[in-house]
Amino acid sequence: MPFLISALFLCLSAPFALAETVDLQQALREAVANRPFVQAAQGRAVAAKAAVGEARSRYLPNVSLSEHLFWTDDPAWSMYISLVQEDLKLSQDAGRYNFAPSRRDFETRLSLEQPLYDPDISLNLKRARKGAEAAGYGALWSREEAAFAAFRAYLEVQRASAALAWAESSRREAAETLRIARERQEAGVGLKADALRAGVRVSESDRYALTAANDLHLARRSLALAMGRSEGVVDIAAPLSFELFASAAREEAVARSDLAALATEAGEARLAHRQSRAAYLPRAGLSASYSLHDSAVPFGTDVGSWTVRAQLHWDIFDGQRRSHALARAAALRGAAESRHLEARRQALYQAEEARMRAEEARASLALARLAVSEADEGHRLLLQRYEAGLSGLADLLGVQTALDRARLDAVEAEARYILALGNAGFQGGVFVHTLLANQEDQP
Repeated sequence: MPFLISALFLCLSAPFALAETVDLQQALREAVANRPFVQAAQGRAVAAKAAVGEARSRYLPNVSLSEHLFWTDDPAWSMYISLVQEDLKLSQDAGRYNFAPSRRDFETRLSLEQPLYDPDISLNLKRARKGAEAAGYGALWSREEAAFAAFRAYLEVQRASAALAWAESSRREAAETLRIARERQEAGVGLKADALRAGVRVSESDRYALTAANDLHLARRSLALAMGRSEGVVDIAAPLSFELFASAAREEAVARSDLAALATEAGEARLAHRQSRAAYLPRAGLSASYSLHDSAVPFGTDVGSWTVRAQLHWDIFDGQRRSHALARAAALRGAAESRHLEARRQALYQAEEARMRAEEARASLALARLAVSEADEGHRLLLQRYEAGLSGLADLLGVQTALDRARLDAVEAEARYILALGNAGFQGGVFVHTLLANQEDQP
């Protein structure tokens, strides 16, 4: 049975070695470039920048060209067409006016409209700029999230690889114990029950190794997904070291892009409140047009005329629409400011917690390594006693179990410490700055 499990383990683990290897820098670069949610955030940032130009364009005049056909026998419109075509002929017969013949007019009009005073234009432009700034911060934060997710996936591959190495080491030690137990049984100084118990231990080690191999495969698959790949598996080129994240853990300031986005959104809400107040102000504008009229063909040039008009519009009463809009804008402003305040408080707490957890993980790792050293020495001594017939197999298996647990705890503690260091940088908003310093400002 142990042979069958070992063979199955080898069959399952063989394909895993064929995975492409990447270093952390490549994993992070692909994550911030290829993850769909990052691309979506960058698309929103591009759209928000275009909205700035769209809002600014309202300062410029609007010029349009139009062509209309009027064809009617309505007396009033018939006379109007006669006038604009400069073809009015007076008559003493009222029937000529009351029963006017059908007339046709092709009007070609070139129009220009220029706002002179409209507070909505300037405030909309300021709001669009705030929106673009917020969208830019949102895109930067999406890069932080994608990079941190890739880092966690990378670290999980490292942890799973270490766990698999531990499982294989445990298998070798269990096999060695089984060998010694069988030799003692054959020499007549050991019990058959000891050999059977050692065989059970080997089977358990094989099962742990199978689970570890599957965990490693899934971790490599998860890393590929975190890098923005839709399929395949990716292995790590080298394990992470603590020094890579030590600078992130020492950061004291919180400079997170998501907080900057919320602060900018609160500023945009304040501008919206100002715009609601500006709705009580008048609007002024200027318009001009030049018209061509022809009775026979479109875009004809028989008759031309021009018009210039200045206008002032001021809403005196609108059924309290503006007052309700102002109250809504004030409430939204307060909500945006409160949302930013709450998020900032939470971010400060999360950053402090991350730094404390990093220190805790560092101390836990030191203790875990000490436990491994002591368990390893205890296993070595008890194995020598068992080989000399001075100790029972039960004691040896108990020590071996404790050693396996200590080694696994050390693997987990190392991964938790590195993760805690990376999380400290992420919660402080400097994760990408720490690991991709030359790319943190790219949209």
